[in-house]
Amino acid sequence: MKRTIWPLGLAAGTTLALAPVVQAYGQNSVTLYGVIDAGIGYSNNVAPTLGGVGGHKFQLTSGVGSGSRFGLRGTEDLGGGNAAIFVLENGFSAANGTMLQGGRLFGRQAYVGLSNARLGSVTFGRQYDSVVDFVSPFTSAKQWGTQYGAHVGDADNLYNAFRINNSLKYTSRTWRGFTLGALYGFSGQAAGGSGTGFANDRAWSVGAGYRMGGFSAGAGYLLVNNPSSGNTNGTNLNGAVAGDYIGATNIFYARPVARQAVVAAGAAYQFGQASAGLIYSHSKLDYADRSSFGIHNIEANLSWRLQPALVTGIAAIYSDGFVDGARGIANVATTTHPRWLQINLGTDYSISKRVDLYAAVVWQKAEGGAAAAAIDAVGGPTGAGGRFQIASQFGVRAKF
Repeated sequence: MKRTIWPLGLAAGTTLALAPVVQAYGQNSVTLYGVIDAGIGYSNNVAPTLGGVGGHKFQLTSGVGSGSRFGLRGTEDLGGGNAAIFVLENGFSAANGTMLQGGRLFGRQAYVGLSNARLGSVTFGRQYDSVVDFVSPFTSAKQWGTQYGAHVGDADNLYNAFRINNSLKYTSRTWRGFTLGALYGFSGQAAGGSGTGFANDRAWSVGAGYRMGGFSAGAGYLLVNNPSSGNTNGTNLNGAVAGDYIGATNIFYARPVARQAVVAAGAAYQFGQASAGLIYSHSKLDYADRSSFGIHNIEANLSWRLQPALVTGIAAIYSDGFVDGARGIANVATTTHPRWLQINLGTDYSISKRVDLYAAVVWQKAEGGAAAAAIDAVGGPTGAGGRFQIASQFGVRAKF
């Protein structure tokens, strides 16, 4: 079998050249892949900070439909059903060419490991947790609703608000439709006092998935201890979610978090050219001041493949929040019971095997004790006194 190797070198000044060299070498392969996603977005009532003044916003966007990326995926056959595997995946902005995920070279994924045809795989590195692996594919945001369609604040991490560093991950093979998974992200610190130690910014998760015929389902649990310690000037800048938990415009992470737990489940059924899905998640954030915030998200979605190249969908999301240990959360909730309603509309049209056009409109309203709406990735929550937000996006996506 042949494999393609892409050595990096500088040619003629500062031009970066990729020269493929094909070699015959057993059962090995290295694949270069990627997505380039760009478009035009509009949103209203956007404030740069919680409690700020809101306004209309037009922007050239990158990665709203699918995160722009390039990556290398490799496999080497070791014989006897065993293989060595790796993935290195960079996230970048197609709008300005900069690296995302805090400027990391391979901020989306970076792992290496071993797989066995009967036992599954074990991998080491920066990876997705089990909630993302087993539940997020059922959400409308991951299918056709774009990042704007994520649940309010992405507090359930179903749109990858953060990834897990220093992680050891196991994924079973699929047996009779079932797949199991587990992950542990090390804090990288020795046990000790003063808020540091073995559990300071560590994470772990477990999950399972099932698929048979037109029915599929998944469930997962995620726990992160002291995630805010990985923020700038924190007590552990090399922990499981170090550098990923900084979200100045994320309404739930604007305060130091001592513990975050997420439980989520989803299911879908495909009938003919239509597919219906249902997702539930519960997130609990315990803050450093001993107050806490819990939120239940319920999403129902429906999509239709009107033509082989055209799919359209609609989703409704109800988010029910509860504040404990305080009367509210400044600029987020004025009472102990905030609520949010959200509607996602989206469509996708493939103009070739590798290129598609997509459009989406998301409407979100803050109700009850909720002080602000906050559509994911538009650049900020609603301004002071704002009760709803609308975001729309038209984009083009090329895959290679």
